[in-house]
This record gives sequence, C-alpha cells and structure tokens, in this order.
Amino acid sequence: MASVTDPERDEPADEPTPSRTKRVWTYGLIAVSVIAVAVVIVGLLLPGPESELTTAPPSSSDVPSSAAAPTENRVVDEPFDPKAPIPGCDTVEVPDTGDGKITSSFTTGEPSYDNPRFPWFTGPKATAMSDALRQLLPAGAELQFATESQSLVFQPITDFGDPDPMGSTNAYGSVTNGDARGSLQVVVQKTSAKVPPCVAGQLDARRVLSDATVVDVHDTWQEINGVRTNRRSAYAYAGDGSWIQAIADDAYGDNKKQNSGKIPLAIDDLVRMAGDPGLRVSTAVPAGTPAPRDECLAYYGGADGPEVTREQAARLDRVLATIDFRDRRPPPLQISGSTNNGLCTTVPAAGSLPRLDISIAGGQSPPAQERPDPTSGERTSIRRLGDGTVISMSRSFYSTAPIDDPGAAQSEMSTTVIVTRPNGNQVAVVSRSSFAPALPPAELEEIALTPGLEL
Repeated sequence: MASVTDPERDEPADEPTPSRTKRVWTYGLIAVSVIAVAVVIVGLLLPGPESELTTAPPSSSDVPSSAAAPTENRVVDEPFDPKAPIPGCDTVEVPDTGDGKITSSFTTGEPSYDNPRFPWFTGPKATAMSDALRQLLPAGAELQFATESQSLVFQPITDFGDPDPMGSTNAYGSVTNGDARGSLQVVVQKTSAKVPPCVAGQLDARRVLSDATVVDVHDTWQEINGVRTNRRSAYAYAGDGSWIQAIADDAYGDNKKQNSGKIPLAIDDLVRMAGDPGLRVSTAVPAGTPAPRDECLAYYGGADGPEVTREQAARLDRVLATIDFRDRRPPPLQISGSTNNGLCTTVPAAGSLPRLDISIAGGQSPPAQERPDPTSGERTSIRRLGDGTVISMSRSFYSTAPIDDPGAAQSEMSTTVIVTRPNGNQVAVVSRSSFAPALPPAELEEIALTPGLEL
C-alpha cells in the first residue's frame, strides 16, 4: 500500500491539465443556510513519511512576547516504495515531496443548487445523486441518523467566480457496519481535465471498468500526533467529464476525534460508488424529483438533552400523522441543524394557512418567568397545568429582508407556543406568516399537547 495526504486537502484540480506530481481536487464545505461564506483554500505539498505539518508563524516582530507558540502537528504517512510498479499503470511517476508547508488564501463564494454557471447541477439533481448514493451502501452498513447535511445529501456548489467554472459538490455521513465505524465522503466534480498519470504513493492500483471509466484505488493510513486514521478511497474518471471520489475512514464522533480501527466500507464498495452512473454529471434526473429539503432548527433543544434516535423520530412521525393540519402533512422529522438533541419539521404554508415550525426536544427547562417580547413589547404569558406542565405563549411582529436586497423588507408575524412537561420533554409550535394571520394560540397549544408527542 502507499500513502496520501488527507482527502479533504488533496482533491482534483480545476486546471485543464493535472499536475505531474499530484492531483488536486477542490470543493467547498458549505455552511447550511449561510448565503455567503468565507472559505479557506489550503494547498498542501505532499510531505515525506515523517515530515512536520505546521502553519507558518508570523515574524517575531508581529507577535507579542507573551504570545504562545503555534501548535505543530506531527504527520506521518504510510511509507511507500517510489520505484515499485503499480498494477494497471504503464508508467509510475515519482511524487514531488515539497517542503511539507501549508499555504493558504481566502476567498468568498455563494453556495447554490441552481447556479447557471453550473448547468449540470440543480436541486433535483442533488436529490437524485443522494438517493443513488444511499442505495449503494452495502448490506449491513447503516447510515447514522444525523442532520440533513450529514446524511449523504449532496451540498450546494460554491461559486468562487472562476473564469472557467467546473464546480464540485460533496456528500458526507457517518456509517457503521458491524463493529466497524467511520465516515464516508463522496465528491462529484465536472471537469475537462484528462486522467492524471499514476504517481507513486497516491494509488495502489488502477482499474478500468466495463464502460472505460478509470478508477484509482488506495488503502492507506496517516498518523497525526501519534493518532492513526485508516483510509480507503476510489477516484473515478468517467468519459462524460465526471470526476468522482469516494473516501471512507475509521474516524467518527464530533470533529472525527475517535477511531474505531476498522473502516466500515471495503475498496470494492467504494469502487461501486465512484463508478456508478447515478452519480455522474450527465445522468438525467427523473421527472418530479424534488430539491433537497432545508435543514430545520429546534426552537429550544438544549445541549443537555438526550440524543434522539431514528426510531424515536419514526414513532413521532406517526403521532404527527394523526393531527389535523388542514389537508397538509408535515415532512418527516429530522435532527435539528442546531443540536443533536432535538427533532424538527416544517409544515409549509398553503393558501391562507401559515407555515408551522414544530420542534421536539428532551432535557429542557421551562421559561422561569414572564418576560417582554424584545421585538413587539408584548409579554410572554406563562401558565402551569395541574400535572406540572408549563405552557408559554408569545406573539411577535417584525420585518425581514434578504441580505442582498434590504429594500425588499416585508412584515412577518408569529405566534409561539411552548409546552414543557415535568420530565423535560418540550414541544414548540410556531406559526409564521407574512401574508395571513398566524394561527390562534389555542390551536397551536392543541398540537403541542397531542398525546404521545414526547421523546
């Protein structure tokens, strides 16, 4: 086996001709619901087997004497023989080890599913690709219940304003398979570049599929400060200009700080994903395919509450199905984008009916006292039922406007009812509308008090 740098830093380039010594992939890590994001683009020259990976510190004249020295990360890649032949490669080029230093630059971009600069990628296309990817998981592998952006849903493309835009989208999720646990990331990019040469240390073998798609596979490891992460990858170069990389490792948890020691996906699993026509840029989207739904946010959902499960969400979906939403049906509950301890969904506005935001969380405390509404000056009313349940209600009126068009402000009104049970279960129902009166508090309260609507 041979070694590679972290796939989040070593991605395919947008240049027409790939580098002789390395392949560079680019993609934007998109923050959901943020219109404009600042993106750090990091270029990393491949370090040697035992090189120092550091950020370049400012000069001593710019740093106060009391400032702490920058943290250095010791990176060790799996050793490889630069002269060894690689199956499937007629020639093997020697990598440029460089000096192991990081260079960085800053730019801004706007993420979008429907940017005309990337005509191959739309909201429905993202959904079709996401559906295809999840169906490619092997038997026994299970996708962890998580937010939409961490559930193998392809994210919007960020427009960096390049003169010759290629664009790439990525999908991420945590996967378990027996006692193996780790993460899966798939990146899809459209490019006019040619298949790159075989470079020692960057692949173990080159395969050619029945449709002439070239796939480079790699099984390797990397240690950072003595902590080893095992990684497998399949990089596919299809004839329609699709560059698809599927990468799995054994890291999981918040910020991938834990390692199971076993990768949940085999090389052949990754090859199937990278080579599947359903992920290619030219594959047509079935008629009627919707765009990915937005992440919702739990109204309260504190960090001290218990984590929610897929089974709990499914049970609560059945409870919500018994509620009369006036010919509307709420989408399935999802984990809140703001916390792993809350579930939420949005019943869309329809006709004269306003939008409803519903969230459910455990381990919560009710509002301690009545307080003024900071927007309208009205007070929040609170009352307690005989069983200890606390019900709070507030109304607010405010104006909203797009960031890029402040003059398009419009008034919006909302009514919020929050029911907090003695066991800490909390249900919040918010009626929002800019064109119709918000639903009366009694109707929202009835929804929040629905029997069984508890974690």
